[in-house]
Amino acid sequence: MKHIWDVTQVVAPGLWVWPGDKEYDCAWTWRMRDGATCNVGQIALSCHAGTHIDAPYHFAETGATIEKIPLQACIGPCIVVPLARLAETQGEERVLVKASGGAPNLEQIENLSGLRLFGTDGPSVDPMESKTLDAHHLLWHKGAVILEGLDLSAVPDGRYELIALPLRLAGMDAAPVRALLRAL
Repeated sequence: MKHIWDVTQVVAPGLWVWPGDKEYDCAWTWRMRDGATCNVGQIALSCHAGTHIDAPYHFAETGATIEKIPLQACIGPCIVVPLARLAETQGEERVLVKASGGAPNLEQIENLSGLRLFGTDGPSVDPMESKTLDAHHLLWHKGAVILEGLDLSAVPDGRYELIALPLRLAGMDAAPVRALLRAL
């Protein structure tokens, strides 16, 4: 069996969220230990908590919402590279970047041809202080899905198969995903 890496951040209390965004919260509606016939939990979280896909509606009023994301972009061959080597990456449909706290610059993104999905281990494809979200807009105009908040810490650089499907949340600007890499 091929090795699988779960590159999804663990969603638990204390998960980092953008300053001012909704923190993750969980509770129990019913508990067997309290006499219920089953355990039923509930959660509340930002659509951008942990590993997630941004829909164009997140940064463009006319952009598509998350349930309209092309799922074929979220499954298929990909390459994992450090940000410092992003410029060497050409002709890849899916690129996952080990940003180590950084963000790609527009020239690095512009030079990526045939891109269908761009992912990062950072909280955003743009620098934290960005107010214009230029990288988001450029990726959208290139037709690329944006995957953020990956945990690539245990994954060697190289080629993999990516599976990262967003929850089908009608009308929303983003959705959490369970992202997996499988050795080719």
